[in-house]
Amino acid sequence: MSGYYSKRFRDELEAAVAEAYADELGAAEVTPRDGFATLSGYVAAASRVADRVRRVTRAQLTAEAVIQHDTVERVAAHLRSQAPAESCVQLPAGAVPGAVNLFYFHSASGNAFAIRTLRNHLPVQLTGVRAAGLHGERDVPTTIDEFATTYLEQILRVQPDGPYLLCGFSTGGTIAFEIACRLRRSGAEVGLLAMFDSQPPDPTVMERLQSEDDLKRGRLREILRRVGDSPDAEVGPGDAGVVEALRRSHALAEEMDAETLERQLLVFARTLRADCLYEPGHYDGEVHYFAADTPVELVPGWKPHAAALHLHDIDAEHYEYAIFANQEFRSIFGDLVRDALAGRTDAG
Repeated sequence: MSGYYSKRFRDELEAAVAEAYADELGAAEVTPRDGFATLSGYVAAASRVADRVRRVTRAQLTAEAVIQHDTVERVAAHLRSQAPAESCVQLPAGAVPGAVNLFYFHSASGNAFAIRTLRNHLPVQLTGVRAAGLHGERDVPTTIDEFATTYLEQILRVQPDGPYLLCGFSTGGTIAFEIACRLRRSGAEVGLLAMFDSQPPDPTVMERLQSEDDLKRGRLREILRRVGDSPDAEVGPGDAGVVEALRRSHALAEEMDAETLERQLLVFARTLRADCLYEPGHYDGEVHYFAADTPVELVPGWKPHAAALHLHDIDAEHYEYAIFANQEFRSIFGDLVRDALAGRTDAG
């Protein structure tokens, strides 16, 4: 199976099922169309997978359903109609109540499951925070302040006390910054704030800011071009053939429709606009900035907004999976996480 989206997960349900499959199989990589029907001890393995996925998604899943549907994408499709969507905070399987989490905030894609690729490299509970409104459970926020307000309330329910370890890719780093500022103003301890290729403050960005509709159309054209189509400039998610083309290319799952696509495009547009419109305050702690595609000469734009800014220049493209696969990133970021956890141990 080839194509831009052939190995990419469409949502956190596919990512959760694939993670369970990979760990059960001892596989380095599992794609949406992989299953494990030939595995020795299949019924017992299916029971373990079902139990793990239930704990992550809070949806009903039996071993029989895993056996029946087999592949990652089919098991995830079975889950979509029943998985609760009210919480944006996605705890891992076996999450320990009261444990320190590394909270990873979504970019304009709306998804936050990429951080789970580091689960065997970081000694901390990895918890993604996906976009509010991505599943239609509420309206999509329009500002970084609104995103932060929604997520902070949910984070405090999951982890009432610090230290808080916060990070995010692209706009996710900006959201992490705002939440770190709020936590510090409340007197909470922030053990780590890391930003991965997040847009530095730029007073000229308003001159280039596109409308919500233009951003949605541009994003849809980009997706269609990736799957080999030549879209019209005014193409929309409800236009004839659009959803079918994206299903054929695996950009959308079979049961995802034009409404799903519209929500994804809305999250993309509002997240980018929120990032551009954000006016950061001051964070009275250290910011660790990992620059991949962002020109390093622009990164000091964050300097007036933090007590200290540490720049880590990483050789990777502007893509969270590429950054997380970079060995230099893994080494530096792993040390930062361990140091933050050690600080908690030393303090308590």
